[in-house]
Amino acid sequence: MKEKLKSFFAAVGYLFLTFGIQLIVSIVGGGIIGVIYAMNNLNELNGFNPEELTNKILGLTNYILLASSIITVLVFLLIYKIRKKNFKEELQIVKTAKVNLIIGITLGISAWLFNSGALSLVQESGLFKDNFSMMENLLAPLNQGNIFIALLTVGIIAPFTEEFMFRGVIFKTLNKNISILWTIIIQALFFGIFHGNLIQGTYATLLGLVFGYITYKTKSLWTSIIMHMINNSIATLSPYILKNVPDLTSILIGFVVVGAIGLITSLYFIKKKNISYEDVTINFNDYRDLN
Repeated sequence: MKEKLKSFFAAVGYLFLTFGIQLIVSIVGGGIIGVIYAMNNLNELNGFNPEELTNKILGLTNYILLASSIITVLVFLLIYKIRKKNFKEELQIVKTAKVNLIIGITLGISAWLFNSGALSLVQESGLFKDNFSMMENLLAPLNQGNIFIALLTVGIIAPFTEEFMFRGVIFKTLNKNISILWTIIIQALFFGIFHGNLIQGTYATLLGLVFGYITYKTKSLWTSIIMHMINNSIATLSPYILKNVPDLTSILIGFVVVGAIGLITSLYFIKKKNISYEDVTINFNDYRDLN
């Protein structure tokens, strides 16, 4: 029990360290933008305009997120370097079968379809209005500015960092002394908490369960990284791609159904194509018992 608690609180510590790094980078980034703004407006008659400064900071949110994501990874790489650990092997950043990467793409598309349809249906029903409004206000700055920077940050760098942290560092820390079932559940809950609001937190937790399971089955981070990148990239581009598509209930239900089928089918193939040592052991023991 002592070892399990040790792993759990170590994972909690890593979670808080990640929060801390992102908070510090956000504060420093906002401060730099504020100083630059003040210097550029020293001779202006109107002087300092808090609303204008806030809008400038929000407009550069993607750059701040990009910096915090990169710095988070670098800090943990330094930690592994100091501890003289091979982070690639430790965090399972290793090659995986090509079929897993293809399935990861399918999972990413299916996850976006399911989440997009389900969330839109719930929002249309009028439930959790305040929570949806809070989420939209938090995500709005990420959709401002250059679409390529948004895609790079939200669609590629941030997903890699989150998989590195949650299915890499935290997953491995928990699984040293905690069963794989509870490891998958706990890291998914941490992933949901990390997103900081009810709506995002709920679907991030569900996605975290899928990410954790495919990491466990494939013994590699790359499948979950690909899935996460595809999901986030489509979410980033969807306002531009689907701006003329009507939000019909039938279409949203279709998204949910197709997404659910895609998720279930893909997870079935992940299980079928990645037979783990534990599966072989269980099957052997069952055979031995029968004979």
